[in-house]
Amino acid sequence: MTGVPFLVMRGVLAGAAAAAAIGCSTAPGTEGELGRPAGESHGVGEGDSAALGAASAALSSDGAVCVTIQRGTLGTVRDATLWQNAPGWNDSASPSLSTGWAAGAGRRRSVVHFGLSPVPVGATVLSASLVFHQTYAVESSAVSVHRVRVPWDERTVTWWSIGDSGFEGESAATLAAEAGVGARATDVSALVQSWALGTARNDGVLLDEERAHTTYLRSSEIGSTQERPRLDVCYVTCSDGVMNGLEVGLDCGGPRCAPCASPAAATSSAAASSSTGASGDPCADAAALPPDPLPPARLSETGLYADITTRSRAAGTREFRPAYELWSDGAAKRRFVYLPPCSTVDTSDMDHWSLPVGARFWKELRAEGVAVETRFIHRFGPGIDDWLFAAYAWDPARNDAFLVEAGVEDARGTAHDIPRTAECWECHGKLPERVLGFSALQLSHDGPGETMASLSDAGWLTVPMRGGVRPPGDARAAAALGYLHANCGNCHNSTGVATLRTRLLAANTTVESTDTYTTGVGVTPSFWEPGALYRITPGDPESSAVVRRMDHRGSRAQMPPIASDAADAAGLAAVRSWIEGLGPPPEAGSGGGSGGGAAGASVGASSTSASSGSGTSGSDGAGSVGSSAGSGSVGSGAACAGVPRLKLTQVAAGLATPVFLASPPGDRSRMFVLEKDGVVRLIKDGVLRSTPFLELRGGTSCPPSPPASANPLVCAPSPTAEGGLLGMAFHPGYADNGRFWLFYTAAPRGNVTIAEFRRSASNPDVADTSAGSVPVRTLLDARHGGWNHAGGTLAFGPDGYLYASVGDAAVTPYSASPAKDLSSPLGKILRIDVDSGLGPPGNLSGPGVNPLVWDYGLRNPWRISFDRGTGDLYIADVGQNAWEELDIEPARAGRRDYGWPAMEGDHCVAAGCSRVGVAPAVEHSHSSGEGGSITGGYVYRGSAIPCLQGRYVYGDYGTHRFWTLRWDGSRVRDHVEITADLESRLPAASFGEDAAGELYVVMLTGEVLRVDPR
Repeated sequence: MTGVPFLVMRGVLAGAAAAAAIGCSTAPGTEGELGRPAGESHGVGEGDSAALGAASAALSSDGAVCVTIQRGTLGTVRDATLWQNAPGWNDSASPSLSTGWAAGAGRRRSVVHFGLSPVPVGATVLSASLVFHQTYAVESSAVSVHRVRVPWDERTVTWWSIGDSGFEGESAATLAAEAGVGARATDVSALVQSWALGTARNDGVLLDEERAHTTYLRSSEIGSTQERPRLDVCYVTCSDGVMNGLEVGLDCGGPRCAPCASPAAATSSAAASSSTGASGDPCADAAALPPDPLPPARLSETGLYADITTRSRAAGTREFRPAYELWSDGAAKRRFVYLPPCSTVDTSDMDHWSLPVGARFWKELRAEGVAVETRFIHRFGPGIDDWLFAAYAWDPARNDAFLVEAGVEDARGTAHDIPRTAECWECHGKLPERVLGFSALQLSHDGPGETMASLSDAGWLTVPMRGGVRPPGDARAAAALGYLHANCGNCHNSTGVATLRTRLLAANTTVESTDTYTTGVGVTPSFWEPGALYRITPGDPESSAVVRRMDHRGSRAQMPPIASDAADAAGLAAVRSWIEGLGPPPEAGSGGGSGGGAAGASVGASSTSASSGSGTSGSDGAGSVGSSAGSGSVGSGAACAGVPRLKLTQVAAGLATPVFLASPPGDRSRMFVLEKDGVVRLIKDGVLRSTPFLELRGGTSCPPSPPASANPLVCAPSPTAEGGLLGMAFHPGYADNGRFWLFYTAAPRGNVTIAEFRRSASNPDVADTSAGSVPVRTLLDARHGGWNHAGGTLAFGPDGYLYASVGDAAVTPYSASPAKDLSSPLGKILRIDVDSGLGPPGNLSGPGVNPLVWDYGLRNPWRISFDRGTGDLYIADVGQNAWEELDIEPARAGRRDYGWPAMEGDHCVAAGCSRVGVAPAVEHSHSSGEGGSITGGYVYRGSAIPCLQGRYVYGDYGTHRFWTLRWDGSRVRDHVEITADLESRLPAASFGEDAAGELYVVMLTGEVLRVDPR
């Protein structure tokens, strides 16, 4: 298969197999024809115009090749719309991304970058048309198109990052935006020609509107292909790869402007280079896929087969197998890899290989003796997310397999289910290498297939290691640890689920040094498991949560949580056998110690040590209670010595994954509970109402398929992702104006969203769902994805502004976290004026700074709250793999750096770092068995428990432990664990506060419990 025909035969290119007949149109009668009559042939042949006729004999395809570059079809596209919500440009203007229209919104710019990988370098561009879909215009206008001169990123682009000097002052074209809706196009041939020649850098275009007449929807926000920005390009090239501008009569300029070689010369040149590849390059591979984030429609087009009818594989593909099999409900599997010629796998880090751009992987699956699917992974670019995942369902009648993005149940009449494409990221997205079975540990075996020895000998590894990497321990331990590494470690690791971690590392030389042992043996399970004592109970597999979850099917508690309907008997047997032979961990503590034997909580340098016993004061003693006016306490001395005896009283049950509780100011009869899937439930007068207050369920996929409610605003990419409906706040004047705000990850892409809604004017027990009210207004729409680290709290501060805690989206590597990027809203505490939608005075400011930012350097501030008495802000920031932290910020302080990603708690993430940021008030270590995933609470300001007044109550979702403390304005005092007193082993997803200041605990298992005195 030669290079050019392969490119043209890709089904995503217009005119797939007959380039000579495609011409410069996408289809007869469409806008892509650029004014030519329908049915007219645009090929180049003898007798055509003089401008093209001289080149016809030498053109590689005997005609023009036309491509459409658009997100969702071909090529890489980045785009965003920037609103300028002020008549002038100044620090108070909002740079937030938006796709809506607002009257008097001022000036607006849209920026778009089209990756030109489908157009060969040096090609002659015959025509290039920029097409946008206009969705709103009340009158005609003209939009100027400019060449952008500075690199930018879709996620963080702002007015300031582009600036007046960031684009050519003279426009390259003008886009006519007529009144009404529909496609609008303009000729940008000269601009695209300069990009193809390399005479101008391609940073995209900027569309500038003096007044906001027209809305250009961002591709990442819409599902309709015809409404996405696109670039239609028609080009010609020479068969010898040289620019043929002279042949077509164009003054192309640049070093590649030269006549095409004659057909004879081209043939001679091809023969001379046949032994070394195209253009004499020994590393060239004509059959390689072009960089493309979208999969071909057929498996036969992915490059695996030289001839799919005979199932003969293409040259350069190699078979491999993992040492520890990944469970697929009993399906038989074969795996293949293609690495581009002259490339290498960067193995400088044996725990995380970096695969070369162009690497491809396939996995054939057979169920019940029938070929059911082939899965395909392709690294199409150097970015950490530049990976393509696809599944192909076999169709014997057509002798090929075909792309199925929505999945298939009971494929070919078997019990095998083909997963949705979106589910691929759930398993593959937690580690930067993305491929699960191709690693140092998995290839450390004696064959068959490629091994560490064979890859080392062939020079494919930058750091050869013929002997490979083996799990520690005897054969029984190695089998269990290897199995858990392969089947669980892709999620259960320091970058994914950081509680139980089962990923093996090259440095592990003993069983006791593995994360599986230190985070599993003798550690209380993070999820409540009936009958489970520890995650791994030495000598007793049946009371081990790991075994129980591996053996369970039918709920989110199963392991693995998706893509499996049957337990793996062989894997269970290996894990059970190892656990049976385990002895107790050294100094194992009761109640969830991790083997380190440390019972007390770890606190920051400014805090005292916590007590391990319920009702026992910390090292400051009972005298610290009520000793500071700043703490807001109401008692002292013997009357309130120590912590009052507490209990949990059930208020509601049967909720579906509840994650938050709140009450409107002054309303003591209503509490609202958020269900993660997108439902706001009402508890009125102590009774959970059956009719939801508001339902916004989209579904457990992004985009939702199919939508789960009439207003499918909320989506999470999978049932186990952290996104969903997460936070709620009521306007201080809610009783009069009915305004409230929700924090959620939004359909279709999982963007972090803060939006305003209204209570029904006729019924206070339901929200207004009339047209234009769902939502009323969007304050934040930030690219995120909805997988992990979303944050999720909304709260009005004592200054009357809305505060929001936003996570950093679990960006890897940690050093790339947007928490430190002041132009991004991720990894921040935001402060918003809900009336203007802008950042109020006092927020961070400066060139490139997002004006909504109040604090930064946060990883995943899941729950924050204000002390009603003092206005202090309590920020519980979920840690990575070592420390959970609680930050306490004095009222109206703000503008603080809390250290992430350089710091985790009060500790450097990387050895030798320079300490940065504000140290936490309290930190809990994972190694002590206390920390797993901190859940922030509230300072008690109710009346039912007088001796709890002024004390902050919080917990840990991962370890099921609870604490209380006092803050005297400068240090933590009287820090006490109250786990035993509350008598709960359920996972506390959140705390809540009603209008009277009483505290509640929201359990992910469906219960709402009130904190009461004993």
